Formats: sequence, C-alpha cells, structure tokens
Amino acid sequence: MSQIDIVVPDGSMQEVIVGLFAKAGLPVVIEKRRTKEGKVEVDWIKRVAFQRPQEIPNYLKSGHFDVAIVGEDWIANWGYEFPVLLKLPIGRSSNKPVKIVLAVNQASDFRRVEELPQSCEVATEYVQLVQRFFIGLGRDDIKVVPSFGNTEHKIGFGATAIVDVTESGDSLKENQLEIICEIMESNTVVVANPESLADESKWPYIDCFIRLINGAFQASKRVMLVANVPENVLDETSRIIGGLKGPSCSPLVGVKGWFALQSVVDREDEQKIIFELLQIGVTDILVNRDIPLIMS
Repeated sequence: MSQIDIVVPDGSMQEVIVGLFAKAGLPVVIEKRRTKEGKVEVDWIKRVAFQRPQEIPNYLKSGHFDVAIVGEDWIANWGYEFPVLLKLPIGRSSNKPVKIVLAVNQASDFRRVEELPQSCEVATEYVQLVQRFFIGLGRDDIKVVPSFGNTEHKIGFGATAIVDVTESGDSLKENQLEIICEIMESNTVVVANPESLADESKWPYIDCFIRLINGAFQASKRVMLVANVPENVLDETSRIIGGLKGPSCSPLVGVKGWFALQSVVDREDEQKIIFELLQIGVTDILVNRDIPLIMS
C-alpha cells in the first residue's frame, strides 16, 4: 500500500483547514509541534504538514509532498502550474475568493496604475508576481520592496503603494487606503505534484482524499431541513424545499394526510425557504446545521 504526504497552510488558515479535515473524517493530531507535523487515523496518509502558505508551492514543486492545499495567489507568485484537483473558495472569514489588489493612500492623487510616479516603491509579499505585473505594463522602473507582514502600514514607511490580499476591503479602508487595481482573484485549491498524480499506486488515495475534502466542503455549505407537510400543499412544499435531487417523502404514522419531507438545502437559502414554508401552513420545521459530509 502506498502513502501520500499532504502539506497545508499554517497561520490564519490552519483552523479552517483542520476543521475541514475533521468534517471529512480525517481529524489531525499534531505529533511534532516543532516541525508542525500531524497524523490522521488512516494508514494511507503518511503525514499532514503545516507550513507557511508562501513556501508550499516550492515544497510541492520539489517533490517533498504529493498533495497541497494552498492559495492560487502563491502558486501564481512563483509562476508554477500544478494540476488543480479541487477548488475551495474558503477563507479566514468567508467562503469567497480573496483578491490581490494594488492600493494607495486615499489622500494621494493616484487613481490608475499609469499615474504611479517614476521609480516609486511598491511594498508587497508577492514580490515575483508584482514584478511580472509591472513589467507586463511596461513599468519596470517601479521598485518592488519585500514586505513580511503588516503590508498596509508600509505606505507610512516610504512606499507609494502596496499590493496586498483582501477579502472585504475593510482593513484597507481602516488604514485610509484605496484600491486602484485588482491584480488577480485567488481561491484556495487542492493541487498535486504531477509525478505523484501519475503514480498508479498513489492515485486511488489522492482521489479518495479529494472526494472526502470535497464532501466536507459541500456539507459546510448546506443544512438538513425536515418539515411536516399537509397533503394539500405537498407539491408546493417539494418545489420550495428542492435540494440536491429533491426531497425525500414519507407519511406520518397515525396522522392521516400528513407527510414528512426531508432535504439538504443551501445554507444561504435556509431563511428564505423557512419563510415560504410558513406562508403555506407547513409546521414542525427542523434544521440541522451540522452536516459532516456529503458525498454526492
């Protein structure tokens, strides 16, 4: 039996990733805190290593791991291409992709990239990505300065602009910064080392891992809804509830003319569905918001 090595982000994304593993039935136990290595209770996963997101693409490219969970932004920064097995629009605070943006002080006169002064400094963690971005615009005069955190503060230390990651843009506004250009959108993705993917002994385990993680992610977006429904509104209720392939239906024992409908619905539609059900006389509505896994 083959085993696969997996590397995932530490820092702000670690809690999100650990939660996803747990929902997938792969709870991670950290065994080596100094090296940030963990184990899961399946014998086909050799280890789960937590590393800085910036470094993960290099480790995967060098063949130290078979599978990685990492942001598209850091893959793009190093200019690599990996087979994307699963896209996970998850972040620290929302299930939406993040954006890599160019921002300036709100009090400045710059509102377009072309207006940035000659030979100015732009601070960023994404040094290689930003250098290529400016060269592509014919602005190789701009000096890209490495930033190792708190990038939004660097305009106060000599930078004319910054390139940083944002989810909502609130942090930039709080620091009196204004976005003048979006460089790229980035999702969290599950990618593989091409050699591992081509290894017939490893592929079944990589495939199983992807299906489990996807099942956990799909479950995180949905809730289970159960309701008791009078027969005269059964069809209308089925239409409102919907679900993956439609609700399951069974008659209530000892209560003539009533049925129990059960379905998995999108979490974001939960309140709208409940409101519509109440308007047509549906009662006894039960919602389970903690579905561990959906293998669909």
